[in-house]
Amino acid sequence: MNSQMKEVDAQIQVEMKKIVSRVRSDYLAALQRETMLRAALDKQKQEANKLNESAIDYSLLKRDVETNRTLYEGLLEKLKEAGVTAGLRSNNIRPVDEARVPMYPAEPNVPRNLSFALALGLTTGVGLAFLLEGIDNTVRTPEQAQALSALPSLGLIPLGLKAGVEMSMKQRLSVASSKEVVELITQSRPQSQMAESYRALRTSLLLTSLGAPPKVILITSALPQEGKTTTSINTAIVLAQKGVRVLLIDADLRRPSIHKTLGMGPKTGLSNVLTGNATLQQATVRSSILPGLFILPAGTPPPNPAELLASSNMKDVLAELREQYDHIVVDTPPTLSVTDAVVMSTRADAVVLVIRSGQTTKQALRRSRDLLMQVNARIAGVLLNAVDLNSPDYYYYYEYQGKYGHRYYREEEMDNGGASLPSVRAGSA
Repeated sequence: MNSQMKEVDAQIQVEMKKIVSRVRSDYLAALQRETMLRAALDKQKQEANKLNESAIDYSLLKRDVETNRTLYEGLLEKLKEAGVTAGLRSNNIRPVDEARVPMYPAEPNVPRNLSFALALGLTTGVGLAFLLEGIDNTVRTPEQAQALSALPSLGLIPLGLKAGVEMSMKQRLSVASSKEVVELITQSRPQSQMAESYRALRTSLLLTSLGAPPKVILITSALPQEGKTTTSINTAIVLAQKGVRVLLIDADLRRPSIHKTLGMGPKTGLSNVLTGNATLQQATVRSSILPGLFILPAGTPPPNPAELLASSNMKDVLAELREQYDHIVVDTPPTLSVTDAVVMSTRADAVVLVIRSGQTTKQALRRSRDLLMQVNARIAGVLLNAVDLNSPDYYYYYEYQGKYGHRYYREEEMDNGGASLPSVRAGSA
């Protein structure tokens, strides 16, 4: 059995060697075929690349041929046209008179073009002016405010100080950047044009009612940022400059600003009086600006401003203040924002509706007027604030001022610090 097993193993080894030899031969044959196929593939790639290059060269040559053919056909056509033209030149026409050089060009016709441009420019300008005027929905002049609201115009307040020619640029900038120039103009620069405008407003207010002048003057506006607080402060100042006792009340309990403008800081005020936490003597502050000017700040912001202003306590407070002061100026919130001003208007002797030139819309003016008239408020008139006197709408104003008013509207001399000299003039009515 061992001999047989050895013999079988020997046969197995022989067969395995044969199989390995046959597989090796097949592998070598396959490798040779792969090498031959790879060489054939590379050759085909080279031939394909040559064909692509030949196709590109063919396309370029074909394009050159088409271009040359087109150029040739064009040249041939022009050559034929030249031959025909040369044949037509042989005619029986001869010059009779030599042409003269013109003195001026026939085209363009400058006078005609200028006339057309002038007419077109005038037409376009007039049309554009009417278009802009129609698009503009704001109130710009006292005449517009009076016509839209059917209320008398109490005057106008210029946008800013009109600096004289003798003022330097540094002085003009200091005047324009000073907060006191606008909000305390009637005290700091009593001879300025803006201060004179506030004195004209005072005259209009004192003459609005028959008999005694109004005691309680309520100042409001249609929308925020229209200058009602500045108007209230300067109105109180010009009234106090007459030598009477004037009280300035900040009835804007939502966003009070008079105490900030006057540098008073947070104090007890109207809201504390109405809630019973303070008395009028404790809340009222004598102003350092004028001896006859007193301030009643807004006080602590309450949660229900409209209810406090409409309460019987407010009526009693106004009745008590009427006995103590000659004039009471009340600064209130805008009529279209909250109802505080409408509630207070029924207890005032005169209501001044402040609008801002070029900002207040016609609809806002009419709506605020309707709200005040619905409660039978005594509307004294409309005050146009922040008027740009450089606007063409006020050309007549400057013409009048240049002829008659240049000696009266005279700015005070400025010192090195940019502040005006302390000069307080008691303005006449």
